[in-house]
Amino acid sequence: MRRTIIPTLLITVASGTSATAGEPDDFPDAPPAQVVEITARGLQFDAPDEIASGWTTFRLVNESAMVHFAIVERLPDDVGLVEQQQEVAPVFQEGMDLLAAGEADAAGEAFGKLPEWYEDIVFMGGPGLVAPGRTAQATVYLEPGRYLLECYVKTDGTFHSYNPAPDVYGMVHELVVRPEPSTGSTPQASVEMTLSNARGIEVDELADAGRYTIAVFFEDQVVHENFVGHDVHLVRLEEGTSLDALAAWMDWRQPAGLDTPAPAEFVGGTNEMPAGETAYFTVDLTPGRYAWISEVPDPAAKRMLKTFTIE
Repeated sequence: MRRTIIPTLLITVASGTSATAGEPDDFPDAPPAQVVEITARGLQFDAPDEIASGWTTFRLVNESAMVHFAIVERLPDDVGLVEQQQEVAPVFQEGMDLLAAGEADAAGEAFGKLPEWYEDIVFMGGPGLVAPGRTAQATVYLEPGRYLLECYVKTDGTFHSYNPAPDVYGMVHELVVRPEPSTGSTPQASVEMTLSNARGIEVDELADAGRYTIAVFFEDQVVHENFVGHDVHLVRLEEGTSLDALAAWMDWRQPAGLDTPAPAEFVGGTNEMPAGETAYFTVDLTPGRYAWISEVPDPAAKRMLKTFTIE
């Protein structure tokens, strides 16, 4: 899933202090921007069709039994949901099926069928991986244009954004951003994080329970072996969680990669951004063991898997 390096955005992702697995999260400190609620039910998004431009808080309420995310993608002119579903989603599914069958060369040829306009998609972040029953939210600045919300997590080897049934679309939703502006403000950070290809995830130490707003600075950006740039997601670890299994799960090219169920409980995160840009996300950390992890192959070797404990 090749991602074009993207323009600036600011993201806020949060999980509630009292939430446990299966309970919705609360966001009393959401930024003062227009709030767009996205509800995930099964393999469908329920969301508005049009919104104002400017600062926008996307709130992903995961009412399904599967882990999801909602990537915000700005589309080229004259391209919409129909073209994405007819010319992009089937190509990725064909390539994935061939990878699962061990036919890497044929998969490469399949991915070569992507339309030329695919390279012009601008991926604008959005709520990261979030477990069933949880809520994650992302605040971004959107220019007027046509966008898609997409989840490409898999179930039984099939991307959620692809539906093999004729005339039935996958987990994508078209969104028009109108020229009239909304209003909003930038979150104030209490913790600094830097992402880089050379040093991985560098973050201030977190040890105490509480609410943190984390500024994530993307020092650089590269396209990794799985055709995506580095990002960061937050996952709560339970006793017996395998970090090796978690790391392998983050590579969608693997048959079990990004396939439900997830090997741990995700509570949100930010998608990749271009070099020099900053994202903000807010989390309420309760006692337990956590990990920062990026959606890249072998994140530990890239220093993009870091665990920490909240006392």
